[in-house]
Amino acid sequence: MNKKIISGLALTKKMTLAAAIAAAITLQSCGEKDGSPRIKDAQEETVYESTQGVITEVEEIEPGNDYKIIDERLIDEKDKSIAIVHTLEGTVDTLSLRKMKEDKSSYSRHSGLRGILYYSLAASYFNRSLRNVTPNQSNYKNATAYNKSSSLKNDLKSTATSRRVSVPGRSSRGYGSGKSFRSFGG
Repeated sequence: MNKKIISGLALTKKMTLAAAIAAAITLQSCGEKDGSPRIKDAQEETVYESTQGVITEVEEIEPGNDYKIIDERLIDEKDKSIAIVHTLEGTVDTLSLRKMKEDKSSYSRHSGLRGILYYSLAASYFNRSLRNVTPNQSNYKNATAYNKSSSLKNDLKSTATSRRVSVPGRSSRGYGSGKSFRSFGG
């Protein structure tokens, strides 16, 4: 073999070995002396769950794919939460949020509706925690509808039940510091 090729291979092997050693040292320095990351103990957090239901009224903009929220109002019974859909054809469909939650494939005619509802007060029906209920202004037909829903979120919280839950601890230093170690990101 050519001396240049042999010395090139040797250099490549040396560089690979040096990189592996550097990576091992870096990973060991990220945690405890045994190489494991330091995790803080689980923490307690208050979770608020809605006791009220919601009626979300939407207007279809594009057939089955695009909707805008025109009004939302609170009701006493959470299980009676509905979406009222004004279609482009001029009909009105009333959809149960309970059925929509139980059967995700239902309501294929209104396939884009679920994405809008997750960023409205109706999210309080789908999510267990009110922290995940955040009206998104772009989903509302106008500022009046958005402002009404935003203020109703405070009403939802004032009548919600609360409970303490334990949440996973977080890394205290090193690689991933401040990040959750849950498998779905963080």
